[in-house]
Amino acid sequence: ADYPFTTLVPNLGVVSVGTEASFVVADIPGLVTGASEGVGLGLQFLKHVERCSFLLHLVSVMEIGEALEDPLERYTALCGELESFSEELAARDQIVVLTKADLLDVEEIQEISDRFEQLLGHPPLVLSSVTGRGVDLLVQACGERLRSMLEESEGSDDEHSG
Repeated sequence: ADYPFTTLVPNLGVVSVGTEASFVVADIPGLVTGASEGVGLGLQFLKHVERCSFLLHLVSVMEIGEALEDPLERYTALCGELESFSEELAARDQIVVLTKADLLDVEEIQEISDRFEQLLGHPPLVLSSVTGRGVDLLVQACGERLRSMLEESEGSDDEHSG
């Protein structure tokens, strides 16, 4: 649904990358401030996140009626919760995606994207599930990230064998 905290329990799904590959996605409920200290079900959700190869942050560009209405503030608060829980988890590879892009005009999306790029060092992906904008790019980016991680893992196995 199109309101905060629609996802209440972790859900798993399989994503196909063309006909040659697929991967499993864990949809974890949004973390609230204090999750790393046990607020809500934050610790349970963070334990699910620890099992993930990389993190995919979906950040709504819209104000959602919470204390942290700015998308960049929400993202940095989320990163703070991850770091408070586990520095290793906070350092894990991640892809940042700005969602609900259909609700703002091009200039507003670009301004938000530019702010994220200053923080991340690269632009975030931009997505609208309503229009389909960015969905294929997101699937492709996830598939490429997993392939890269697998190649790195196989390379390190080769270094240790023999």
